[in-house]
Amino acid sequence: MFQGKKSTAVWIGLWLYIVLTLFFLFVGFNRSSALPETGPRYRLAFDGIPLQFPGDGYSNIWVFNLGNYLAFVPFGLVIPLLVRCRFLPFLLVFLAAITGIELIQMVTGLGSFDINDIVINTLGVTVGYGAQRLIRRDRTTPRGLLKLLSSGAILTLIVYSAVSGINYYLDHGRGEIRALDQLPIEQGEIRWEETLSSFTVAQEQIKPAINLYSPDHPGLHEFSLRLDGQYKELSGNFGVPNDAIPAKGSGTSSVMISADGEELYSLDVNIAPGENQPLSFQVPLEGKQELTLTVKTDAADPRTHAVLWDLTLVEANAGQKLAAQLHRLLGGE
Repeated sequence: MFQGKKSTAVWIGLWLYIVLTLFFLFVGFNRSSALPETGPRYRLAFDGIPLQFPGDGYSNIWVFNLGNYLAFVPFGLVIPLLVRCRFLPFLLVFLAAITGIELIQMVTGLGSFDINDIVINTLGVTVGYGAQRLIRRDRTTPRGLLKLLSSGAILTLIVYSAVSGINYYLDHGRGEIRALDQLPIEQGEIRWEETLSSFTVAQEQIKPAINLYSPDHPGLHEFSLRLDGQYKELSGNFGVPNDAIPAKGSGTSSVMISADGEELYSLDVNIAPGENQPLSFQVPLEGKQELTLTVKTDAADPRTHAVLWDLTLVEANAGQKLAAQLHRLLGGE
């Protein structure tokens, strides 16, 4: 514990740091000129600890979240050296204080109430508290202070790297790949070609490797599959084979990809020689429960048809499935 003049100096430094922190929470980042025109802003759904490795180029988001984490580490590092306190009471007082600050931000319009901010601030102060507990002796001497700073920096780096690594796994990790023809149909029906014969689309020779949507479907065809939130991405290819286009073919063929009643993606192909370029697509399906594909061909000649091939679904990995379940339990949409 700091005593005497050292204690006074640290208290002064702490209060100056508190004032600086409050300045950035309520005034900094040009908050006063960005007052919302609508009512109070808030987010009550926990979406995870928003720490991540920097992406390509400069990103304000990851820098802001990193600052939101680092700014509260000193509180956990210094306050227990000024006031004798156990971890749980210290944490409860901090939670009450930071929740109050978030509420004031929301009411004044100088920010929003965000449960994720509370979590990342609490993580920072917890790391600081843990770092000072690692140094048991001579914590107020110059050598001890150097040890405190070192332990704080090391533990901060370890926690940041661990959380960022978990987030990277949750954001970019991939589970198994499932061919669409291996899944049962929920509504409608679909026929797949038993022989994956090659064909030409525009100037490109196509050789399906996984599956081939049969051309033996009506001009307007729709089918649905259950996903149950287990898949994160649909990918495949779409086009009109050359041999399905009459010499004077015209019109369009399209595929619309929907999930849970919401249109996610659509593609259109011209039905004309040389204009029927094959198209590839990758559509995110995070947490979706039902997938619907609608294929429509608008052509004067009924022999004209479009095909899809190598349709696959990428499963969410174990961590992503668990995170989706927790998100729903904690009030996420």
